[in-house]
Amino acid sequence: MPESDELIQRYLEGELNEADARRLHERLQAQPELAETLFLQLEMDALLRSSAPPSVSFERPTARPSRRYGFRAVAAVAALAACVALAGAWMIGQLRVGEPVEPTTAAVAVLTQGAQMDWATPGMEAGAPLVPGLLKLRAGIAQIEFFTGARVRVEGPAELELISAGEAALRFGKLSAEVPPQAVGFTIRTPQGEVVDLGTEFALQVGNGSSEVHVFKGEVEVYPEAAAMRALREGQAVSFGARSGELAANPSGFAALDELESRNADSLRSAFARWKQRGDEWNTDDGLLVRFDFQDAPASRRLRNGAQESEVADGSIVGATWTQGRWPDKQALEFRNVSDRVRLAIPGEMSALTLSVWVRVNGLERAFNSLFMSEGWGDRRVHWQITHEGRVRLGVAGRGGERHVDHDTPVLFTPERFGRWTHLAVVFDPEAGEVRHYADGEVVARLPLHDATPLRPGIAELGNWNDQRRQGGVAIRHLSGAIDEFALWRRPLADAEIRALAR
Repeated sequence: MPESDELIQRYLEGELNEADARRLHERLQAQPELAETLFLQLEMDALLRSSAPPSVSFERPTARPSRRYGFRAVAAVAALAACVALAGAWMIGQLRVGEPVEPTTAAVAVLTQGAQMDWATPGMEAGAPLVPGLLKLRAGIAQIEFFTGARVRVEGPAELELISAGEAALRFGKLSAEVPPQAVGFTIRTPQGEVVDLGTEFALQVGNGSSEVHVFKGEVEVYPEAAAMRALREGQAVSFGARSGELAANPSGFAALDELESRNADSLRSAFARWKQRGDEWNTDDGLLVRFDFQDAPASRRLRNGAQESEVADGSIVGATWTQGRWPDKQALEFRNVSDRVRLAIPGEMSALTLSVWVRVNGLERAFNSLFMSEGWGDRRVHWQITHEGRVRLGVAGRGGERHVDHDTPVLFTPERFGRWTHLAVVFDPEAGEVRHYADGEVVARLPLHDATPLRPGIAELGNWNDQRRQGGVAIRHLSGAIDEFALWRRPLADAEIRALAR
């Protein structure tokens, strides 16, 4: 028997060793028709087993048993095989012997930092993975690092199209690039031609029908659309397109790295100051029951409740450790272990509810990952959490023994969002008859409210859950990540108010 058939038979019998499994995997990758054979064999093996008489054993003894199949079973499998062959191409594409299905990403670059950035493109913030597509920067400076290692600084107004991890197109505007040896060949297209880097520092300016290339270090190759390639070295520059000619390289005409870092630091300080000012205003809202700004002393084991019109006590920190928040001067709590949590008590009932949190999710290893969860379950308790699939869920328990209701968003937390600060909010609004979910200030789900009975959060936890059982294990639902702000209102906030919280 050919070796491939023998490997397949041994696979069906569960007798493949590691070396044989690798050989079979290599052959399946090289020979798609072999994968079809394996797929059909698997289907036949399964059906014949299910239709075999009770006297036939299919355990895996040392010596293979003699298999006896009836005519009916063989005929059924033959008919199924004809149907399977039609769908085989699709199924075979899903088949990988001995390999788990892994998540994938289309990202080719990451936005690492910026200053006074004003994007027409949504979702652009420091740490955001970037997929191929057009980026529109109305103002400011943005630094983008490609997965090959090339680094570019784009100055607005500009339009940059990401093509791959080693290629982009500048439609108009200015950029400067640093390309290390491992990214040699990094290419920037322009409407008038393209520039191929040979491991260097250079800059581009595109506008008014022309492109300019300035080389500050190393060498680039310029390929104008209507002229021959020419090499440019340190100190040289050239324009091509509507205007063509020799230039002197001019570093002062483009943003330098130290300028970006200085402007970025100023931008962060300004944002932090604006947040503190708005926080003082939010604290006076008479509908606010809890606001933790996480700006307590680093050694503190409690979170001060800043809500001025509330009698809700401060929160108690258990296990969680202090870390940096959204800005250099902003603090946060890191949740890593099953012990990490913040305990708080929300007494009484409330007919409406708004929850708001700034969170950085590092991963979703558990079935349920806590944001804010009432202790125990039942009698209108509230569970706000992120599922393993990445959906944000507001679960509300029924009264007495009545069934609970889950209000889920579409999938929000994919691996591309991990490690980034995200603002989440949820509104329980009986007047509108709905639950509204928000991410970064925008509505992501409006769901019908089936039961408007007042809520009773009671004792609750940030970043964890206590199910209130007196014995036995407790379900592990702690957050893997950090929180640097949390607020709870006893009224439904409007869309504009949520957007203000997310700025």
